[in-house]
Amino acid sequence: MQVLAGRLIAETELNRLTFEERVAVVTGAGRGLGRAHARLLAERGARVVVNDLGVAMDGSGTSPEPAESVTAEIRSAGGEAIANFDSVATEAGAASIVRTATERFGRIDIVVHNAGPVTFAPFGSMSYEQYRQLMTTHADGGFLICRAAWPYMERQRFGRLILISSQAALSGLPNLVHYGMAKTALTGLARALALEGAALGIRANALSVTGYTRMMEGFFHKDVPDRPAIDSIAHAERWWQRYVRPELVSAVVGYLAHECCAVNGVILDTGAGRTSLQFLSMTEGFVDLNLTPESVRDHLTEIVSASGAGRTFTDAMAFLEWQYEKVVAGGAEPMPKIVR
Repeated sequence: MQVLAGRLIAETELNRLTFEERVAVVTGAGRGLGRAHARLLAERGARVVVNDLGVAMDGSGTSPEPAESVTAEIRSAGGEAIANFDSVATEAGAASIVRTATERFGRIDIVVHNAGPVTFAPFGSMSYEQYRQLMTTHADGGFLICRAAWPYMERQRFGRLILISSQAALSGLPNLVHYGMAKTALTGLARALALEGAALGIRANALSVTGYTRMMEGFFHKDVPDRPAIDSIAHAERWWQRYVRPELVSAVVGYLAHECCAVNGVILDTGAGRTSLQFLSMTEGFVDLNLTPESVRDHLTEIVSASGAGRTFTDAMAFLEWQYEKVVAGGAEPMPKIVR
């Protein structure tokens, strides 16, 4: 029995996904989901740059305490980490975050872009400043941190880019137009980087997440201005605290960050231990080579009918090839073949 138990333990350890010799940057790692991601990667052997400005939910104020606290937690557990307080929303800040990793740990293998404030406002009264604040940190920050890390990953022929998105991106939520736009931008970034990085050993994916953090608190309290309290869950905050834990999201981050990750350019959605693929599809549609507003009206059922699973595409070129086939089938002359 003891031999059997020892063998089972050995096999479990053998199959465990670990990150020895890997270096990870986690933005917005001082609290909530980011903290959980940093801790999981560190527990499994990664050396981690814990990046956080220590701002409030609306992006105001700064404090080194959150990043320093998580760094101390990791070190006290026997891991390696360094705190970083640069802003991912500026070119200089993103470069400095990556430089912290390469100068302290010698390389950078994993980027988890989790940072980003949130404010709630009806669209009619949303200011341009509120919009830019979220776009700058979420979307610009994703672009800047990935671009800063890219040359290192390209040279070492390995990299993992994980861009944290939200159901607000593809499903939408009231009073969060700017947040939804910013998170949608990150899904497009992941798709494009996946195509460019495929031959370089770099994989990029978007992860739409649900976790009980300070960002979720407003959904349970109708007295918080402009926050979209959801009646069906407003009475169940304790349930969310119990089951919608940040560390369950981090399990998916851990897989996407690992060298065994078998997906590239996808949107995974996870929360409360449920993980699934989220994707956009397209109906078969309707073709009229002399399309008019009236023909759109008269064939709307064919255009919007979503019977079956619809069509999905690996990239924009696959979509264009499919669209070409449909237009030719609808009466257009085929393109002339190129004679070389």
